[in-house]
Amino acid sequence: MKRLWLVLAACGHSAPPAAPPAPGPAHGSVAAAVTVDAGVSEDEKLAAIQKAMNDLKTAVQQCWASAATERFDIEGDVTAQIEIAADKSKATIVHDTTKSPALTGCLVELLSQWKYAPPLYGQAIQLPFKFSAPDGQSVIDRRLVPFAGQGAVSVAVLLDENNTGNSAVSMLAIKIAGNGTTGARTADRAELWYFQSPAQVDGKPVAAGDMMFVPAHAAREVAASQGPVDAVVVIVPGGREGAARAGALPTPPLVSGGKPARPVMLPASAAKTYGPATIFLDDAKGPLAASILVLPKGAKVPEHVHAKETEALYVLAGAGTMTIAGTDVPITSTSVVQVPANTKHAFSASDDVRALQIYTPPGPEQRFKKK
Repeated sequence: MKRLWLVLAACGHSAPPAAPPAPGPAHGSVAAAVTVDAGVSEDEKLAAIQKAMNDLKTAVQQCWASAATERFDIEGDVTAQIEIAADKSKATIVHDTTKSPALTGCLVELLSQWKYAPPLYGQAIQLPFKFSAPDGQSVIDRRLVPFAGQGAVSVAVLLDENNTGNSAVSMLAIKIAGNGTTGARTADRAELWYFQSPAQVDGKPVAAGDMMFVPAHAAREVAASQGPVDAVVVIVPGGREGAARAGALPTPPLVSGGKPARPVMLPASAAKTYGPATIFLDDAKGPLAASILVLPKGAKVPEHVHAKETEALYVLAGAGTMTIAGTDVPITSTSVVQVPANTKHAFSASDDVRALQIYTPPGPEQRFKKK
């Protein structure tokens, strides 16, 4: 038997692919030590192994991206043993220091279902992967983020301190089943709701495209009286949203008695448009500003920096390239983005773009009024 050493391009990266399974920027490398048996010529084996490793590169990066929706600091070594067959191979993890069941589970499934070249049928090989964690993560493809539910409400954590390294803002996707409700609950932090479908708040109808600001310690109840509800919820300050990852809204039920503050409704009909931004909320004394940003194909936002403000984007439509701290990251209609304070960034639109834009604290949105 011979031991062949090949190198597969990096797996760990700072942003997930723009559209699975396309890779994002990489931060590491994978060295593959492969043990093969005699039978087929060494040239055929080597070519088949090299092809498998080249083809696997993108898919392995996709596994890291999927696992990184939970936490971005995944790093370490994983060695998989694969018994290759013509129909379905068998992969097992024989060494793991990443402590990420999501990553190793994805790798086992990937390597078991992969279609290897015939010269490797009947062979047993071991592939070691080395992952290095980036300093943070700014772009996540929300198609990779699972929902967890409790009762009529399901929650997906799109952005939080775990998967970005930034505690300034969290972002959730909320689904409420038809005739379901969140119940009357108290917001322990400030919330901004963007409704993607009609809903009912405290018994009053809300249209798709409207927003709602819930001050910290205010009470609110969102119900699905006209069919299922889809909403994006931005929470300031952010944090590690463990309860939300388990499918629970990170808010306690309203205790009877007292008169808590109520939400501030922000209908789209009352929002004001300044150039590319339609501003719904920009209270200078508040914790955040919220707008709908529209950029035409070919538009370019030059490199700039917000000294004290975090910017978050929920892309509703379009595509482009965002350059964050010198790294180009593809953006699509399923991207969510966070840019920490004091981080250089720029954007180029390759298609018409529409996005929910958040600043915390508020301030940068005022430049649209000046223009």
